Amino acid sequence: MWLTYEVECQGGGFSRKGLNFKKDREFVGTTSDNADYYKNVWDKGHLAPAADFNCSYDKLRATFSYLNCALQHEKLNRGPWKNLEKYERKLSAQHKVEVKVVLEFADNLLATGALVPSYFVKILSYNNRVEVYRFPNDASVWRKPYKDYQLQDYLVVEGCVE
Repeated sequence: MWLTYEVECQGGGFSRKGLNFKKDREFVGTTSDNADYYKNVWDKGHLAPAADFNCSYDKLRATFSYLNCALQHEKLNRGPWKNLEKYERKLSAQHKVEVKVVLEFADNLLATGALVPSYFVKILSYNNRVEVYRFPNDASVWRKPYKDYQLQDYLVVEGCVE
């Protein structure tokens, strides 16, 4: 499972107050829902971060879909993942930044039946460079810099990755 997007803004002034995740009517039963996040360590982790689309209220609101959400450990979501999101926005001030988020799964099912990703992978492409980060979806990431999870820094030369 994966999602791609391009960072659209570095910041914006629209409030997230009152925005809640919504189910998509076309995909009923195929995404997580509120019950999956009740009284546990799982955050509603945005795959495409709300702040990257805070240029308009409609774009911001569109990020609050369960199709754009995964069960993400609170220590990952509020720690290195959040800091990596800030980094991608900072890069976007100078470059066009394309992002791919890949979810890796094992057999970690909640009592609700929701499947928890084992790893979150983020691939940033900008200025003929590709940066790949892979995070375990657990508390071990807390207070560690996102750079600790960088797999490789690639240089793209004439359509080839080196």
